[in-house]
This record gives sequence, C-alpha cells and structure tokens, in this order.
Amino acid sequence: MKTATAATMSKRPYAHPLDHLTGDEVVHAAEIVRGERAGMNFVFNTITLKEPPKPVMMSYLGWDKSKPRITHVEREAFVIILEKPTMKVYEAVVSLDNETIKSWKYVPDVQPILTMDEMFEVEELVLKDEGVRAECAELGIKDMSNVFADPWAIARHVNYPGRSKRMMQALMYMRTCEDDNQYAHPLDFVPIIDLGTMKVVDIERIKPRNSKFTRPTIPQMNHNFLPEFIGEENMRKDIKPIIVQQPQGVSFTVKGNEIDWQKWNMRISMNYREGLVIHNVSYKDGDETRPLFYRIAMSEMVVPYADPNTPHHRKHAFDVGEYGMGLCTNSLTLGCDCLGSIYYFDACFNDHNGKPFHVPNAICLHEEDHGVLFKHTDYRNGRAHTVRSRRLVISQIVTVANYDYALYYYFYQDGTFEYEVKATGELNTHVMAEDETPGDYGVTVAPQINAQYHQHFFTMRIDPMIDGPNNSVVQYDSYTSPFPTGHERNKYGNAFLAKPTVLKDTFEAQTTANFETSRFWKIINESRIHPYAKEPVGWKIMSNNMSPFYPSEESVVAQRAPFAKKGLWVTPYNENQMFAGGFYCNQSDGTDNLEVWANRERQNVQNTDIVVWFSFAVTHLPRVEDFPVMPVEHVSMMMKPANFFMCNPALDVPPTNKKVNLSTIAPQPHNDKSSSCCGNNRL
Repeated sequence: MKTATAATMSKRPYAHPLDHLTGDEVVHAAEIVRGERAGMNFVFNTITLKEPPKPVMMSYLGWDKSKPRITHVEREAFVIILEKPTMKVYEAVVSLDNETIKSWKYVPDVQPILTMDEMFEVEELVLKDEGVRAECAELGIKDMSNVFADPWAIARHVNYPGRSKRMMQALMYMRTCEDDNQYAHPLDFVPIIDLGTMKVVDIERIKPRNSKFTRPTIPQMNHNFLPEFIGEENMRKDIKPIIVQQPQGVSFTVKGNEIDWQKWNMRISMNYREGLVIHNVSYKDGDETRPLFYRIAMSEMVVPYADPNTPHHRKHAFDVGEYGMGLCTNSLTLGCDCLGSIYYFDACFNDHNGKPFHVPNAICLHEEDHGVLFKHTDYRNGRAHTVRSRRLVISQIVTVANYDYALYYYFYQDGTFEYEVKATGELNTHVMAEDETPGDYGVTVAPQINAQYHQHFFTMRIDPMIDGPNNSVVQYDSYTSPFPTGHERNKYGNAFLAKPTVLKDTFEAQTTANFETSRFWKIINESRIHPYAKEPVGWKIMSNNMSPFYPSEESVVAQRAPFAKKGLWVTPYNENQMFAGGFYCNQSDGTDNLEVWANRERQNVQNTDIVVWFSFAVTHLPRVEDFPVMPVEHVSMMMKPANFFMCNPALDVPPTNKKVNLSTIAPQPHNDKSSSCCGNNRL
C-alpha cells in the first residue's frame, strides 16, 4: 500500500546513504508499515536507518575500484515492532524509495531495547499501584507526588525466567521538594513490572543486613547540588571568566554530515542505540588520501555492581543495548556543555506511535586548544620552537537514569584519534538502616546512604581500513632480555626488547591487558610496507584504562556480558555482528554475543576484512566526594599512527604566538613584561 504520491516522493530531500533518518522519513516508514499491517495492534519500538551493505558503500565511497562505481544506494529503514499485549517482536525492512515492506519477520524469544515512552509509562504505573502506595505509607510517605521511580532493565529474574514476558524493575526514591536530589532519599523496595499487562507483579523488599531493624527509615537529610540550594552567597567569588574566541572563524567545514578538518575527513550519524557514529575516516597525506576507518562507535557498555545480595545482583546496566545512547542523548547548551565557536547537529528518533521526536543540538562540533603539540629548545643558542596542539571535538552527552556520560571523539593534528568518556551525574544509592554498614561492597557517602562498588566497561567496535580493506592485528609485548648480564648479547644488562605476535585467528585474537609487558596492539596492512621501518604500516591501539572483569565466570552478568572479560577481540567482518552484547541485549541469556561469535569456530582474522573490539574500563569504588554529584571520571582509549607516515605529520602546523592567541601576562609583582614568542624564543 503506497502512502505518498510520486510528486511527494520527488520532493523528499536527497540523503547520503549513511545519513540518519529525517523526521519525514520516520513518518514515511511508519505509514508504510501501518498501511500494510492495518489489522495489527502494535507500537513502534524503533525506526532507524538500515545501513547499506559495506561492499556497496566501499564502491559508493570510491575505495573499491575493482568494478564500476555505485552511484545510487536504496534508502531503507529498519523497524522493530512490538505487538500488544503479547509483546511479540517483529522486524521489518522498509524501502523508502519503493514505499514497500521488503521483509517482515517474527523474532521469537527476544526483547528489544527499552524506550523513553516505556520509562514514563512505568513510572506513572508504579506510583498508582496500591501495593507501592502501601509500602510508601508504611515508610511514612503520605504524598505520592514526592515519590519517584527509576525504571531499570531487569537483567534476569529467577521468578520470571526467559524473555517471553517484557519485564522491568523500578528503583524507588523520594524527594522532600521539587528539584530535591532523590538519590539522597532511597527507598527499600523494588517493584517488578510486566510491560505486556502493564501491572506491578511483585514488590521485593531489601532487608537490612546485620541490623536490629527489620526495615530502615528514609534518610531525611538533604544533599543537593543545584545552585538554588547552594545559595548565591555561598558560591565562590574569586572566579573570573575564561572566554574562548575564534575571531577569524573555525578551521573545519561541514557539508551535510560530512566534516573536513585540516587533513581529516569523516562523516557522522546518530542512531537510537549507539548514539554518535563516525564513518569513512580518511587522512590527506600529501597528494594521497589514505583510508583509515570505515566505522567507529561504542558497541556496548556494561556496569556490573558488586553487592551479591538480591536484588542488587540484577544491577548490571547495558546502557547501549538496554536503553540506547541515542534515545538518552541530551540537547546541549551553548556555553555550558560546549565552549567556544560551536556547530551543532540535531538528532531524530521515533515514539511508539511512529512519530518523530527531535533532539536539537544533540551533537557538538568544535575545536579546542590541547596544550603543546611538540617543542624543542636548542640549549646551545637558546632557540626554542613550540607548536601548540589543537584537536577537533565531536561529542554528545547522555543521561541514563542517575548517570551522565559525556562522550568525545577527538581528532588531533598528528594523526592521533581518541575516544574519551567523562562519567559524571549521580551515584546509584541504596538505603541502610541506622546501624547498618555497606560491608565489603560499598561505602557510606552520607548517613544511611550506601554507594555500591561497581565497574564501567566501554566496548568500541572499530571497523578499520588501514590503507585498504584487508588488515591484521599485531600484539606487542616488551620483555627484559633473556640473556643475563655479562652475556655477549647483554654485556651490561640493560637490554630489553619488544616481541610482536600476529593474531591469526579468532581463538588467538582474544587477549587482555598486560601492564607488566606494556602491552599494546597495532592494526596493520601487510600489503603496504613502510620504506624506512621495513614493516607493515599500522595504527597503534592502546588505553591506560583497562581493568580485569571482577564478577565470577559463572555470574549472570558474565554470561550476559562476556565481551568485558577480554580487552581486545578480533573477528571477521560480519554485518550482522554489530553489538558486543548481542542485538537483542535486553533480558539476554548469553547465547548471542561477541564471545559466542569468536568461539563458534576458528576463523581467520589475518590479512582480511576484520573488526576490532576494544574494551576499556574504570573500577569505581565511590568516594564521599562523589556525592551528591560526581566530578567527572576520565576514561579513554587512543589510536596513533605507528610507522604509517614518513615523519611527524604535524611538522607543517605553524607555531602560534601571543599576537595570534592574544595571551597576556597576568598582573603580578615585578612583572618583567617579556616579549618572547613561541616560534623564536631565546633564553
């Protein structure tokens, strides 16, 4: 059934094949599905771009020159539908060009991502439930407008096994007034919700441990951070403005979703699940444009909590696969979230009715100073040459219940790429009885408030094309020389060496960090040998934020998130393997994930089209200083060219000086008013 005339379709603006769906396209896809499935009672879980196959795009983008270049790519939407009230799941591929459903499939025994519509519906349901009201009354709460629920995925519940029912759990809190910090007043019970029937099917009380009390009281002390609670009179008075200006404009150019910055070129998109995605990254090296990465995005993250007692063992949030980094993205504020000369991109998602909802200023693009790029002083004549670093920043910020994650893609002038997470927001808190302690699994951040130990694992899916589609990964470990001091090959005992190991197959390419050997990895192209180094050109991948996965092998979270057990995996490219925790991560059973794919059979990953999965992490043992709001915790991974260029690729970055950046000397006693400049210092 067609829903738009040819004239209407001809007016639809042309989109690059990798651009995320527009609001009109969301509506169009929903109308096509609704028209062909008019007899069904359903809601739209998600409507998103179905990215074209990689071989098609490699031709379209001009990298594959083995055949005539593809110049048109069909525009398709991928639609996930929930039938009501059964919550059966259907997938549809919709051709927006031909206005037809190309495929329709029932997918048994899965539960798709939880949506914002469901979050609001569950909170409203919980607060009206008589059992919940009775629990609150027993705690002395008379006004239910002061009660709030954070709906969480349920992980795996012993009383509701499997995925035949779409379930959630609600973590409960109270506020003493509007905008009060609810995490200062946690409640001691957890409602369990069946989303199919939209009923609270159980309420679990969290009993105090090692306490004379059978039930804790609600902590009444307020712990707030908003300025109206702090009071203007208590704000610091010794802070003066820092103003970031680019009077001649920015150094990047934007065409649609394509970004050019100095020698870098890339495209961006935004989807409901991964959020910000970087596509088709290349670097201009002299007259040659060299391909680097086909696609980079955060594939999954998991946050396992350490407390083994029920229901805390179910607290291991998959913030990508259960909630969606796109669906949880913020609308960013100029001068607050982003500073300087800012270019914004909007995002568009869908609600349950198939209508678009827009997030203005969802992606921030800007440049920022990043200290010294390189410097050398010739001590003989005092000549100092300093070049300051600048980086391009592409970012989004997401809020997933209590936590906020600021997510940054950085591109540097020396060819370095970095992905950084700044974790902030509020700790997930649990109430304790007056005489209770957190035991071995948390810390008391305020009277009766327990912040439990937990970890954050961030798993990047990196689809490389280092100088072409066929790549390999080499692991490097450094060792003390095996020859003892005095040996002819180590006469003075100072020798150490680095051992490279090519990861040849999916069994070998499952590896962890090793700080004793300063381990890192390189993605290489074995078909292109560097003329100086006499080894394949490559790109080094590393992180100072790699951690063991502490839950036991048999734990529920280890079964559901085994990708976090290893720091690096390499698999052959497979367009159906996009998410380390499996496509249907919500209430997952562990049968579809990165570990399963890698161990299914021994597959070649040398000199072929590969995907690199890289995990970095932080083990968060909360501090009192993290409450009531947490200063950012920095965690990142980095890739750097390693024997890829002929020399430092940033040699042509001009030095700056005070005339350019308007630096001045702050007033100080005995000011010598030096007139030296960065490009020509004399000692």
